[in-house]
Amino acid sequence: MSNERKIDQILNKEYSIKNLKFKTVDILFVAALWIFALIIRIKLYPIISADYWGFLEEWMNKIKELGGFRSMGTKISNYSSSYMYLMCIVSGAENSMYALKTISVVFDYLASIAVFLIIHNITKSTRKSIIGMAILLLCPTVFIDSAYWCQCDIIYTCIILYALYFFFKGNSKICFIILGVAFSFKLQTVFILPFMLIMWLKNKTVKLIDFLYILVVFALIQIPAWMMGRPFSELLGVYFDQSSYYPWGTLEYPNIYALLDETMQNMHHTPEITGAGTFVTILILGFLAYYIYTKKIKLTSDLMITIALFTVAITVYCLPHMHDRYGFLIDLLAIIYAVLRPKKLPIMIGFFMVSLMTFMPYLIAVHILPITIVAIVQLILIASVGYDMYKQIDNNFKLS
Repeated sequence: MSNERKIDQILNKEYSIKNLKFKTVDILFVAALWIFALIIRIKLYPIISADYWGFLEEWMNKIKELGGFRSMGTKISNYSSSYMYLMCIVSGAENSMYALKTISVVFDYLASIAVFLIIHNITKSTRKSIIGMAILLLCPTVFIDSAYWCQCDIIYTCIILYALYFFFKGNSKICFIILGVAFSFKLQTVFILPFMLIMWLKNKTVKLIDFLYILVVFALIQIPAWMMGRPFSELLGVYFDQSSYYPWGTLEYPNIYALLDETMQNMHHTPEITGAGTFVTILILGFLAYYIYTKKIKLTSDLMITIALFTVAITVYCLPHMHDRYGFLIDLLAIIYAVLRPKKLPIMIGFFMVSLMTFMPYLIAVHILPITIVAIVQLILIASVGYDMYKQIDNNFKLS
């Protein structure tokens, strides 16, 4: 006769949906996680950030004044049309700020599901997948960005995560169609492209022709705004216009230009240094691609996630004109990286802390630490990921 308690029998009852196996305790934990993660966000809803007060509120008022989707015929903001569509959808809400924050919060949850799917596809472990989901929903930079700051960085990064899921499923076409959707929201989607190019060189999932889907999908998404009266050339050139807004070496992002003091306050030789910096970035990524391509190794899932994290971090650290929130994708990839390689949990926490230090000047108008110190910490974290990538490659090379 079993001595197992009734409560244990209930909590450990197993269920199965295709290749997903879980227990009652897993369902209850996820339900509690989702509820408390939502409560955290709702508590932050009343905060009016400077970005909402200075930009988003005015845009929403203009959209309402012009009649929702009819406003798409007019240039209202420097954002891409995709986010403006979402703004139009919620333009009828009584509280515009709450409505915009809710959009981002919905994508918080969608991103947590994407992390779950990626980790489960790699590990087949429900518990590890739930841990990844939990870390994302409880990550301070995630809920601060969406529910406190009223920013939308989770949208394009969430979509990138789904593209990565289909990459790991071996579907290049769907991966790049989804990347096209992400690109239609934010230019910063290009941060993941060096990883995709390296995977193409290694003949892993990616087909070169599929890169065109990014441009095709981006163009197709502009059609509704064009039909409302916006010039198609203006819609296609939105990112060229954005690039002229930030002439500084760095806009509060702790990267190499912060170390060179090419900041908003001090622009010593910004045109020359940032011009050189762009080509330095290309050379560094090119060297990395050369190194990985010439190594006859088996690309494990752990290694590919490490390469993705390293290439994105290097790109953001070395490219000029980076904004304070442009490292957001690094944090999300670091979550997957840490769940797959638990000993690297301190690196994930380090990236979170760097992001928090980077957010503070905009949220509370205070530098907790000098940006140069934060930039050095970020460089150490990137170097740690790079060394881990090197060790994985070296070990795989020896075993091949």
